[in-house]
Amino acid sequence: MSIGILLVLITVCLTAGCIQPSDPHETETITITDVAGREVVIPADPQRIAVSGSGSTRLVAYLGALDRVVAVDSQDGKTTQTSDLRPYGLANPGLRNLPTLGTAKGQIDPERLLAASPDLILKSVSGTDLAGEADELTAKTGIPVVLYAQYDPGTKPDEFAANLRLLGKVLGKEERAEEILKYFDAIREDLASRTKDIPDEGKPTLYVGGVAYSGSHGFYSTQPNYLPFRYLNARNTAAGADTGTGTTENAKVAKEQILAWNPDIIFVDLATLTAAGGGSIVELSTDPSYNAMTAVQTGEVYAVLPHTSMGANYETILADAYYIGKVLYPEQFADIDPAAKADEIYRFVVGAPVYEQLNANVNNLSFTKLEIPLL
Repeated sequence: MSIGILLVLITVCLTAGCIQPSDPHETETITITDVAGREVVIPADPQRIAVSGSGSTRLVAYLGALDRVVAVDSQDGKTTQTSDLRPYGLANPGLRNLPTLGTAKGQIDPERLLAASPDLILKSVSGTDLAGEADELTAKTGIPVVLYAQYDPGTKPDEFAANLRLLGKVLGKEERAEEILKYFDAIREDLASRTKDIPDEGKPTLYVGGVAYSGSHGFYSTQPNYLPFRYLNARNTAAGADTGTGTTENAKVAKEQILAWNPDIIFVDLATLTAAGGGSIVELSTDPSYNAMTAVQTGEVYAVLPHTSMGANYETILADAYYIGKVLYPEQFADIDPAAKADEIYRFVVGAPVYEQLNANVNNLSFTKLEIPLL
């Protein structure tokens, strides 16, 4: 074949589309190791992300990458602006209008997934048991799945940091991941420094009731390792209590035990407002035994923001810590306006000052002394 004929054939083939020039941006990939130890080949710069699992959107919000999310977990689409207790949800109301991946939390329907046409799936898990399921989903759809865990930065800071850095690498947000980690460290150090010199003798005993765990609960629901108390070096009456829930975070405490503790000061997590029967505030107001407790009789009952909704919203935990610090140690927290501090935290972590809306969603009761009528 002459060179002239060969050139003509190449020209015809290019004109007809036989050879398509490649786009390096579309084909460039990187390999990461996810929380399940799986090596996953992903786009180097994914621009269309699907997220699934409890709290799956939260860390993406922390990293400032929600603009890339094209499909969300079913739970993200079930709230309204006036019922949402997730700061990242309030800061990004458009999430509720995105397609959902399934009809239940953590569920992914391959057809819905393909309709959203993401470059990548980010799926939060509580362990490594979903590795096989992730591989199967990729085999069916051709879309890579990265598994990561929703570790609590308060109880498992190293694991939390590793997961945030993993997502930072996946999304090209390594610098932002480090900023978030440094910010959280700085707040914990500030809280500790304000309270480290307060002697243990004479510190009031505390109890927090109504903490959400897989739904709303009454006054019996608490946390033995309640982080705001821990960060403030405060005395949690429930510390060391048997959880009975399969976790180290939440405990269902018998009424008799709470009465025996008889805490000096009570804090009510306002997630309890949607509990059956009205939750903690109703119980404290109508149950003679609870009503007779020292904290109720002396008017030492306060309300804090709910921090559990689609997992633990760590930014709210920190905001609650400043309010509780103000209640317990007004001199050490004299410079703190709790609502303003909450918005400072929300602005940095999720991108918007959402305290006012979040407070409105809990009947404007957060960061207030509750008026419990005495029987």
